[in-house]
Amino acid sequence: LLSRNLTMMKDVCMTLIIFIIIKTIHLYPTMKFTLALALVGSAAAFAPQASVHTNTALNQHIGSGGMADTRNPDAMAHEDPRKSISAAPSFEEYLKERAAEGTTAAAPAAAAPAAAAPAAAAPAAVGGGVASTLSGLQGAGHVWGADGIAAGKEESEIRGHDGFSKFTDACAAAGIDLDAAAYTIFAPTDSCLESYEKMRGPVTADVLKMHIVEGKIASSDIPSATLNSLNGALTYRYAVRKHFVNDAIIGETTFGAGADFPIDVSVGNSVIHTVGLCFGFY
Repeated sequence: LLSRNLTMMKDVCMTLIIFIIIKTIHLYPTMKFTLALALVGSAAAFAPQASVHTNTALNQHIGSGGMADTRNPDAMAHEDPRKSISAAPSFEEYLKERAAEGTTAAAPAAAAPAAAAPAAAAPAAVGGGVASTLSGLQGAGHVWGADGIAAGKEESEIRGHDGFSKFTDACAAAGIDLDAAAYTIFAPTDSCLESYEKMRGPVTADVLKMHIVEGKIASSDIPSATLNSLNGALTYRYAVRKHFVNDAIIGETTFGAGADFPIDVSVGNSVIHTVGLCFGFY
């Protein structure tokens, strides 16, 4: 009731002001401009006020994807299956799924696709020692990227595969026997040792020993294992849905159709996991 009375009083006041202004304009024509401004000001006083909205974008939750209000990619099993969240594939895994779809699209409809082996797993080595196994092991595939344009290649075409000869040759020169005991060898690729040499200098025996861990440890056991290398303890951590040892990704995947970094390559009492980062960097 009070609000209705106030509204009626405003309407009456507004009508009275307009009436007085009109009469005044007829009596004093020279004051038209001043009175027009007064009319505008009076009308503005009774106009509804514009609402102000505060932008709350800065106060929004930043999800794991780096954007506001994004979902948490960590898997979550809920008692209601409709509310469960499955682990989202990484970008590398997504590209490989697309590549697999392209190669199987032309297969006969009645043919059942064969079960795919783990992308990063490598077949067990047959005979020979660690050094000879590494010499014949095909590392991760590297695409042409932007360099392929000048060479007439697609950016996604495989340019070549990494090897491990620099590591085996350096171990032999330093007198390190890779078959002396049961070891877990985190074998660095040739390209990552080249990067280390450019940035830090020669690869010393102490750096090589960091890649040799006591005991045979499968990739699935690395998170809970004690990683004692021949040059001290190594550091394990899990982040962005990946497993790291001394900041090197274990079981790293590559873009496109290129081969991933081989892991779980069994050599007698030892096992090889290849890595794309020299442990001596950090």
